Amino acid sequence: MINIIRGRNRKIANIIITIAVLLSVALLTRAYANTIAIGQNIVLTGKFRVMDANLTTGIGMQEANATGVVVGGPVKKGNQRWWRVDFGQGIDGWVVESLLSAAGKPSIAVTLTGTPTTIAPGESSTLAWTSQSATSCTASGDASFSGSRLLSGTVAVSPGQTTTYQIQCASASGSGTASVTINVTATGGPAVALTAMPSTIAPGGSSVLAWSAPNATSCTAAGDATFSGARPAMGSMTVQPAQSTAYALTCMIGGTSQTATATITVGAVASGGATAFTNPDNGDVPDRAKHPIAFPTAIGFGKNTSVRSKDAVVYKINSLEDVAAPGDGKITYRECALALAVTTPYAIPAGRPRYCVFDVAGAIVMQSSAFITTPKIYIAGQTSPGGIEFRLGDQYNPVDSLIDTRRGGNDMILRHVRTRTGPHVGRTSENGDPIRMSGTNNQILDHVSTMFGTDESLDMACTNCTVQWSIIGPNICRNAGHTSALHCKTFFLKPASNVTVAHNLSQHGEQRGLNIAVGTNPAATGNKGQADIINNVFYDFIAETGLLSNQFGNIYANYIGNVALRGPRYNASDGNYLIGFYSNGGSRMPFGFSVYASGNVTPRTRIAGQFGSTVTDPFTTAGGFITHVDPATVCGLTTAGSLDCARYGLAVMQNVSPVVQPGGAGTSFEPWQVTTAERAMLGVLAYAGADLCLNGPCRDNVDAMYVEDVRTCDATPYLFASNWPSSLAEAGGWARLTAQAALPDSDNDGMPDSWERRFKNTNPLVWDANDDKDGDGYPNIEEYLSSLAQDDVRYSGFIGSATGRLPAYNCGRPMY
Repeated sequence: MINIIRGRNRKIANIIITIAVLLSVALLTRAYANTIAIGQNIVLTGKFRVMDANLTTGIGMQEANATGVVVGGPVKKGNQRWWRVDFGQGIDGWVVESLLSAAGKPSIAVTLTGTPTTIAPGESSTLAWTSQSATSCTASGDASFSGSRLLSGTVAVSPGQTTTYQIQCASASGSGTASVTINVTATGGPAVALTAMPSTIAPGGSSVLAWSAPNATSCTAAGDATFSGARPAMGSMTVQPAQSTAYALTCMIGGTSQTATATITVGAVASGGATAFTNPDNGDVPDRAKHPIAFPTAIGFGKNTSVRSKDAVVYKINSLEDVAAPGDGKITYRECALALAVTTPYAIPAGRPRYCVFDVAGAIVMQSSAFITTPKIYIAGQTSPGGIEFRLGDQYNPVDSLIDTRRGGNDMILRHVRTRTGPHVGRTSENGDPIRMSGTNNQILDHVSTMFGTDESLDMACTNCTVQWSIIGPNICRNAGHTSALHCKTFFLKPASNVTVAHNLSQHGEQRGLNIAVGTNPAATGNKGQADIINNVFYDFIAETGLLSNQFGNIYANYIGNVALRGPRYNASDGNYLIGFYSNGGSRMPFGFSVYASGNVTPRTRIAGQFGSTVTDPFTTAGGFITHVDPATVCGLTTAGSLDCARYGLAVMQNVSPVVQPGGAGTSFEPWQVTTAERAMLGVLAYAGADLCLNGPCRDNVDAMYVEDVRTCDATPYLFASNWPSSLAEAGGWARLTAQAALPDSDNDGMPDSWERRFKNTNPLVWDANDDKDGDGYPNIEEYLSSLAQDDVRYSGFIGSATGRLPAYNCGRPMY
């Protein structure tokens, strides 16, 4: 009997085991079917309080059955995984995985660009594509591009006629498509041109179509309800397609029908995974083939600046004093700038690549020069618990710059600091620049406020450099210590070769809103350089808003989507153009000009639909000639880079496609990093200057005052309606900065303990600033610095997204 019972129990046990296995398989199958990934469409299965990034702070309730897209994660906390979800309505944030149900295959982020997008017969364009999380890609368009392709790459194509190229990339979980049209024009320039800027937008985003058909008798548009029917021969308009759309403009020219096309792709622009830039456990950064760069949101020729090195050190600046003594227990900016040795409170060897982080807030008053001549320095103002302002001290004599890279000081990253010189009466100097670069390479300024210079407020003589999202000027102009009683000149780049100026505010001056000459000094035969000038705002330059000089080399310049506004005074002595052509000495130089100008709004140039304008002026009205310059001395360039004086004057300008210097890799910016002039001004006023600190937004009183001044077109009584400033009080004074507590950092690696504890690849008790265990190319210290600078938030969808108040066209003042 006992043996029978034992046999029966064994049988029951086997049945139970079998059932358990089947249940496990079913559960695993269900889990697999509900796999969550970035880009996945999801449904929230229950009502849930959405969390902030710390996964403990609730930021709002989201109702059950809400739908959205996964845009970040996963992050593990305890036994649960969390994903960041962008819901169509309501609160966005972090949600536990167990409440997410997959609602379809995720899309694959795919980009495809062509450089240039318009070519003459026989010329070529370079197609470049990227994909994220794909396993295969297939291309179409013509024989040179069609077929299986790598997951990212480039290829040159030479279509015989206007051709649309497409690439589709897929994985087991989804697919994505991108396309670009290469327009082939008739010899001598396109009879009909149609461009879209940007050509790729996120869902709900907008793009600007611009077209030109100078000799057309009639034009008809097609694409969607917004862009259809009869159109004038020249114009622009904003469109917001709900899906990828091909637009066409067909014009009658000399009795012949000619067509130009442009495709706007609707899809994620560098979407998904941006949180990986600030997560040392996650190396799956978007646009992987393009990283690492200086920092994830770096733009332009300076974006390849790098401080990264196995032997890089961290100076945790704990004193505002301008001193340098290795054993005094103080770590100062001067010691970091000069790469000096420190012995206490911890040891730092001399001469290393270095990160300058700030445990203090307030003014650093410079009493003598601190020229940066040791390469590789990242000055991270965003780490300050309240903000950093550099000022000129009363012992600084002879007066020179506050932050200055000299020969040898290559690879500087400067972010979220204020540099304000102020008057120095009795210490006469022509070098009172808050920031200067003197013959250095690889420099990038990001979110910097540089003002109150007595020479210029920014002087950039550099190669491969960028200034972005910064506020430049005004100077202290009258009787302030310069050799000239009146010296009101803001922004000087002479010479600067391969330079990008993007999303900045340059303001208030007699001259030099942007004075630039590319090349190198001395001006040797064959000198050349490129300048990409995109989405800047220039306000209140009386005589010379912009100057473009051929003094040091052949000029290849792109002016795209900039805004120039009149101030309360105007002096026509220098002509005053955004693009003021200058040929040195009034005679022909051995160097020429090749200039692309598109989408600029100036006191001479309106664009219908922007700033309340209803008409569009010719793009060439943004350009002109500095007084006393003979237009015949402003010569063009052949495609090979030779002087072409058969084209001269304003004929050196075109608006068909951006120019690239011979041998260059292309323009220094991505299409999605450019927006319209109007939207650019919204962004500049919202975010330019030093706007972030350790604890979040920290735009100071001085910047806020000047931004409001631009918004109101100098309507407020405290600025320069009648005269230029000669004192700090007249210019608005110093910043009022409130210091807060620094965060504990037990191992002195520049990353707070609280931040390091969030990740498995960082240890608050081990110096691991240079580690990069997630393999994305950004060491731990840079991922921390990027988190404070909000590079993850500002990487995608940021440009063109700002809101706020704007003035009327040209501040309602008369056109020039």
